[in-house]
Amino acid sequence: MPTLHMMPQLSTRMAENLLHAWTSGDAARVEAEVQRSLSISTDVEDVWEQERRYVLHAVAVKIRVLLDVPRWGDPALEVCSRLLGHLVSPS
Repeated sequence: MPTLHMMPQLSTRMAENLLHAWTSGDAARVEAEVQRSLSISTDVEDVWEQERRYVLHAVAVKIRVLLDVPRWGDPALEVCSRLLGHLVSPS
């Protein structure tokens, strides 16, 4: 039976989905993953998971703003990409 530490957190899976959508270049898929990322609750008992969900929410909000008015040269895109990568990578 896997331990809790071996199972990926919801924030990890959501960040991975958002990152994959983003790298696919499919704007509809990105918007769908942004919506999903924003729909998860940040009210969880695990403080680390709560922090990760706050970061995921902040990145999703920024991506939504950047997609509304495309700014592909905006340095914030690189920051969003790095933060998602950090959330996806094992702790």
